[in-house]
Amino acid sequence: MDNESKFLIDICSAYLNAAPLYVPENIDYKKLYNIIKNHNLIGICHCALNHAENKEFIPPAFMNAVKDKFFDLVYIYECQSNVLNEIISIFTENEIRHILFKGSVIRDMYPIPESRAMGDIDILIDKKNRKKARALLENASFICTADNGPVFDYRKNNVLVEVHTRIISEFGDRAFDSPFDNAEFDKCTGKLESNYCLAYIIAHIAHHFKFYGAGIRHIMDLAVIQNAYDIDLDKVIHILKEYHLDTFAKVILSVCSKWFGTGKKYVDNTQKTEDYLCLCGAFGSMNKNKGAIVTRKEMEKGHTSTLDVKFHLLFPSYQQMKNIPYIKFIDGRPWLTPYAWCYRFLYNIKHKKDFMKNTVSQIADDETKLLARQELEFFEEIGLI
Repeated sequence: MDNESKFLIDICSAYLNAAPLYVPENIDYKKLYNIIKNHNLIGICHCALNHAENKEFIPPAFMNAVKDKFFDLVYIYECQSNVLNEIISIFTENEIRHILFKGSVIRDMYPIPESRAMGDIDILIDKKNRKKARALLENASFICTADNGPVFDYRKNNVLVEVHTRIISEFGDRAFDSPFDNAEFDKCTGKLESNYCLAYIIAHIAHHFKFYGAGIRHIMDLAVIQNAYDIDLDKVIHILKEYHLDTFAKVILSVCSKWFGTGKKYVDNTQKTEDYLCLCGAFGSMNKNKGAIVTRKEMEKGHTSTLDVKFHLLFPSYQQMKNIPYIKFIDGRPWLTPYAWCYRFLYNIKHKKDFMKNTVSQIADDETKLLARQELEFFEEIGLI
């Protein structure tokens, strides 16, 4: 872990714990800014660095850059809040029960809610209410931009809203399939019960680990949930054990305890996980070798040769494709799989040409195979496989 990443963790800890923050010497501020941006932590850094004990040593250009981005976040927060309140009002008036989860709930647990960036609003409804919800939202000038699978996307005033009928499905068909039975409601608006909420967020982090990476902010979310709620960690571990995520939960909660002093330390040595979190960024944006991730996924299934990996990259199974947002139209229609392969190929040429080209070229590389094997062994070690 480099000095800039270590300092970023100190910044986040000072922010969460209202603790004194001292700026160390020999910080590469250009590198720090890129790391902060990739971890989606610019707003949080502005709030913490603005109260640093020796902030006069921070370059003015750096402080102005994070300040400008923070005020962008304040504006975005207001826009998202207005849209969210409108949806809550629409659903409540029409007796559509709904659950708020992920960022729309977690951000208000942060010391300064506007500082916690949120890309979209996530809302869960009953599947039987999907058509009704769509008609109501479109009548209120929301535009449905994606309507495949368990998530429909809507936009209004440049705010993205994801209306779910399931909250997670990556860890088995039964994974977190009873959120309405584990929620607390005020009229029609619900929030996940505290222990269930933390368990779900840990499972969501596990999903990010397996699909391109997780970052420091994911661990901050764990800390703020534990600070906001009276959490029974034994119950959280018990919930996750059903999905074979209890070992992973203990590792990730131990990182949270080490970095932010929140919760319980289950594992003494978490350095590999800490390094992984720092190197990936919020959405795996800092992980340059996508070919290694694709190769590791295929290795999990027993496909070890380069030819096997390339074949399954070009022709993924129905089970894989039905969870891809732009191909979810095949969910429940496996006979459309050959058509979906063609559609996916054309979609990737149009939208992900460079990604596919780079990924395919990386797959044959010896370094890629080594990285994939190391990641596979690491995931086995922390209980993800």
